[in-house]
Amino acid sequence: MSDPVLIIGAGPAGCVAALTLRRRGRDVVLLERATEPAYKIGESLLPGTLSLLDRLGLMDRIMERGFVRKPSATFVWGLGQAPWTFSFATPRPEPWIYDHAIQVYRQEFDGLLLDAARDAGVDIRMGHAVASVDYDHGDGVLVRARRVADDAEVVLPGSYVVDATGQNGLIARELGLRRYDEFYRSLAVWNYYPSIRKFTGDLDGTTFSITFEKGWVWMIPLKDGTYSVGAVVDVDNAAEINARGRQAFLEDCLRAAPEVASIVDLDDPRAEARIIREWSYNAERMSMGRAFLAGDSACFTDPLFSQGVHLATQSGVYAGAAIDFLIDHPDRADDVHAWYDAAYRESYSQYHEFLASFYSYASEVMPASSFWSKRRVQGLEDKRFSDKTWFARLTGQAEETDEDELLRKFVNRSGNMISLGQHLRTELTDDFTEEELAAKRVQWIGALTRNLNSIKRFEWTGGEVSLVPTFKVDPMDFSLVERQLVADGRGRRMMKYSMTEAHRDVLAGLSHETVGYRELVKRLKQADDGPDLSSQIVIRLIEAGMLKGYDRDDQPVEIQHRLRFDGVGAEYEV
Repeated sequence: MSDPVLIIGAGPAGCVAALTLRRRGRDVVLLERATEPAYKIGESLLPGTLSLLDRLGLMDRIMERGFVRKPSATFVWGLGQAPWTFSFATPRPEPWIYDHAIQVYRQEFDGLLLDAARDAGVDIRMGHAVASVDYDHGDGVLVRARRVADDAEVVLPGSYVVDATGQNGLIARELGLRRYDEFYRSLAVWNYYPSIRKFTGDLDGTTFSITFEKGWVWMIPLKDGTYSVGAVVDVDNAAEINARGRQAFLEDCLRAAPEVASIVDLDDPRAEARIIREWSYNAERMSMGRAFLAGDSACFTDPLFSQGVHLATQSGVYAGAAIDFLIDHPDRADDVHAWYDAAYRESYSQYHEFLASFYSYASEVMPASSFWSKRRVQGLEDKRFSDKTWFARLTGQAEETDEDELLRKFVNRSGNMISLGQHLRTELTDDFTEEELAAKRVQWIGALTRNLNSIKRFEWTGGEVSLVPTFKVDPMDFSLVERQLVADGRGRRMMKYSMTEAHRDVLAGLSHETVGYRELVKRLKQADDGPDLSSQIVIRLIEAGMLKGYDRDDQPVEIQHRLRFDGVGAEYEV
């Protein structure tokens, strides 16, 4: 019998990794420095998090707590711009596909996860402050901790270790792996305020994000009738905050966004203002030896789209599934580490790309703001993106497209998404409904379908069509299973969907046969007896730059690239 898996940190990443490993029948010891769940920010979740927790058996516990139901995220994005809503409404082909998320007090939510892990048989050691990790100790790992109650040293052997220590990032800091993000050099100041306005209908429970000259404001409704309200500003404001005090600075920011005072009572702050600085970073490596970094210990970026807890829970599942596989197949360590790093970094990078587009869009509608002007993509030589997967893809497309035109299209991705969710009036009102946007969405889908149907010839742009091995987490039993991705001769891969030899043969045939969109979709569908993903595969290959389509006059067909990230919609990464 192998030593237990050791997990450091009892937040969402650590607890979900523990629950995943217990689902796979593995012994787990979870070490947490605090003696009980502590206060944390990060109170707004995504539907994909509920999907994971549902399949781990936690939904009854969650429903009992009465958390606020979150149907969407609403943005007042740019002075004078009509609000727009990013709705979570989606078809539910599986019962674990969610069309809403929740707003939580993290101390209560984290305690719920911890109780679930304990009930699942995880050996939980609260009040254990880990001092060091030998993550490659012979055939296992060795963790040294101090017991808070009596300062006694505790030495624990394990088979593998998951670092879920959050922003403390025990292993990343020890090994010098953490790289701070120069694009999002921000800080946040926040407090809690009582609600003075109850929204009804489709805005009931939504999160609000509101731009102002110095940055943007979040507003998260919580179940006791208060809102978590914070201002995200540039780190250059630190001196002013120190001089004036956090609360005074925060109040000025919130009053600079007039919508805030219409929703909460700014004269009645319910706590001491808090601050967090320069949170945006990623690790040079997400795993190594017998160690896996999960959640904020590996990476975090700007909180605009509430992705922190989802990245934590998703990476917790990844880490748990990877370790379960390696316990039985230790000789596959290099392959598993390569998959873990690529899969985790791809999810993180999608959020980064999404945010860069939205921030660049805001810089165009608020050109006088120094905060927003600093957060504009400044050409394809912008050194702040030198290590970002999405930016490498974008710069690679510059070989065939003018740089200015490429950046314009990139920023327009967010503009197009905003237009699809934009309200018909400039103020926040209960009159907003999903139905009023239906016509625009039908029109957009119709235009996309017409463009795709106009493609009479496809070109595979990257030479050889090949399949490369990878892994995927089974969505129901959380095992790590081997799959293949399609790749081209330029090293590009289409990351989302696993492919087969039959898929590869269909795509390879494009080099010597004229095939239009409808025929290609038909052939891809015939290549797989599973759910019909053929249209999505074609669109993803176009977005990856691996496929190009031409109309009957042999002119390129433009397909608007979409901004995507895991945790929303019917397509979840796990």
